Amino acid sequence: MELTRAADYALRGVLYLSLQPEGTLSVISEIAEQMDIPEGFLARIFQTLAKSGIIRSHRGKKGGFSLALPAEEINMRKVIETMEGPIHLNRCLNGYGDCGRGTLCSLHDVWCRIQEQVITTLGETTFSYLAQQTKNKMQEHPPAESSS
Repeated sequence: MELTRAADYALRGVLYLSLQPEGTLSVISEIAEQMDIPEGFLARIFQTLAKSGIIRSHRGKKGGFSLALPAEEINMRKVIETMEGPIHLNRCLNGYGDCGRGTLCSLHDVWCRIQEQVITTLGETTFSYLAQQTKNKMQEHPPAESSS
């Protein structure tokens, strides 16, 4: 399974918003620069995330984006599935037909277990947790001071 760039950028964007103090509005250009995401692409991604209720768009001169829910209520699975649809590691698990091997395929059981573990882990990994982990990493490895 490989995430699309849209899903990867969506995760980065939501993480950025999760790192901001509550009530902070962030603009697309700032998020794109800080998270190394093409600005136009991020704008389209954020439209999708706003429609799904993960983030909120605030219009106006002092507008921007914020989380629509507390970071502990948003998980990686929700963001990925918003961008890509249901997670399927193999087409035999997508529910749209059969690979033709039916109950004889021992690989199917393995794929099912792996998919369940992936979905469970993504569902348990909240952006509150990810934000805290990011803050911890930033303390352990502070950015180098620029010498001017």
